[in-house]
Amino acid sequence: MPSSEDHPQYVVLDHIVTPDTNEIALGDQVTRLEPKSMEVLVHLFAHAGEVVSRDQLQDAIWGDVIVGDDSLTNAIIKIRKAFKDDARNPRVIETIPKRGYRLIADVSPLAPQHAGGWKLGSILAAGAGMLVLIAGLFVALWQLEDPVHEVVVRGDDRVHVAVAPFQNISGDPAQDYLAQGVQQSILNGLVGVPQVVASQLNTGSSADYHLEGNVLRAGARIRIDTRLSDAVTGVILSTQRHDRAFSDLLEVQALIEADLVAALALDIDLAHRTAQSRALTDSIEAYDLFLQARAALLPRDPQSNTHARRLYQQAIARDPNFARAYGGLALTHAADFRNGWVNDTEHALGQAQAMAETALSIEPDLPDQYWVIGYVQTQRRNFAAAEAALNEARKRDPGYADALALLGGIRTYTGQPADTLPLLRDAIRLQPDAGYLYFLLLGRAYYFLDECEQALINLGEASARNPSNLEARIYMAACMVRQGDIESAEWEVEEILSIEPMYSLKTFWTTYPMTSQTQITALTSDLGKAGLQ
Repeated sequence: MPSSEDHPQYVVLDHIVTPDTNEIALGDQVTRLEPKSMEVLVHLFAHAGEVVSRDQLQDAIWGDVIVGDDSLTNAIIKIRKAFKDDARNPRVIETIPKRGYRLIADVSPLAPQHAGGWKLGSILAAGAGMLVLIAGLFVALWQLEDPVHEVVVRGDDRVHVAVAPFQNISGDPAQDYLAQGVQQSILNGLVGVPQVVASQLNTGSSADYHLEGNVLRAGARIRIDTRLSDAVTGVILSTQRHDRAFSDLLEVQALIEADLVAALALDIDLAHRTAQSRALTDSIEAYDLFLQARAALLPRDPQSNTHARRLYQQAIARDPNFARAYGGLALTHAADFRNGWVNDTEHALGQAQAMAETALSIEPDLPDQYWVIGYVQTQRRNFAAAEAALNEARKRDPGYADALALLGGIRTYTGQPADTLPLLRDAIRLQPDAGYLYFLLLGRAYYFLDECEQALINLGEASARNPSNLEARIYMAACMVRQGDIESAEWEVEEILSIEPMYSLKTFWTTYPMTSQTQITALTSDLGKAGLQ
């Protein structure tokens, strides 16, 4: 294409672009770009139809001058604003995820003999002062508007949002559960949006956007601040502050979710999503108890498990139709069975299944409830029923990582550890902040594949995330035996017995749902060499 010096004006979607004056005109409406923004546009003209990387654009426009990524992002934003271009349905500039930008509009140089009617020289000569005043007013008003942000969509056509842990800024550690609960509830709400992949933010997260928040409860009021930013450039796209009565917490969370969806320019039924978000319970007291229970359940020890059960029961007493509370209650009974924390383990498992089925009967479309059913059936060694429930969960949410992870765990239980690996990798891809269980399942599979170096890496991560979990330590000890490090294996067994003095392999195999006799024999032999009988 000829250079801008040869053809100082271009036609793009009926707009006249004049690089010499940094102007884009549509009829008598004129927008003036900053010089660097115009240079970006002209460079894209010169490579129309080609993908131009961010690095190429930065080198071409800024050269050796060091600028942040937001300089290019802001230039693209301003160009799109001038053309009233939609980043999600572009007519001028298309974002190519992870690669750069492409000019997709037809561009043609405006011949000099036809350009006179469009040049502003005569207008400026006739009334330069008035035009400058109008242009200045136009630019000032334009800059006051909220910036149009580009929604970067990956190859799976979904927006990836990483949600950072919300901060409790009350100064009272007893309110930590509330910040955790608000963050988790908003995260769950975003997970339910089909166009969004939402996960917790950690150092390894790869996302298009970051969401951060603060929570402050003071007496009968609560304040929640959120900030949505571009993960690459750091440009802040949306900030919100909701200062309301604590009794409005459920409504505030629904408003935050709706505002985020609007900020991401996603076209969904907001009314439906808001109603779905509030369908958990109408009782703020029940919801508060539910958040406390969920936080208490995280440490995974007998005391916190019992405490969590009482809180779930109190939540249900305030709202007997609170499905998620029944699901949480089911998990406490399943934990009693799995860890041998009660004498009558069969009764505990029966209670877990009853509570899970109650949750499912109240809210049959929540994938979480199918996961609980799948977990209980796994403990019962009813693997076909477990997989059916987990597949139902995935039908309702194809991106439900926990269902994939448990499906992977079942593969190892039944003697197919190689089939576990791709399922867990997919689960971690969907949920980059994977909890300890994901790493435990990976480590376990690697142990049975006799890849103990990989196993110990994952088991160490699992143990670091949940030091009280004995299963990770069991497999670590077995791996150390495989590697010939008997002394370290014996030390690991001592750690297990210090946490649970009466622990034995007999106790372990009583509730462990493994059915592969080959694997049972191998693990028993290795642990015996480490001193666990």
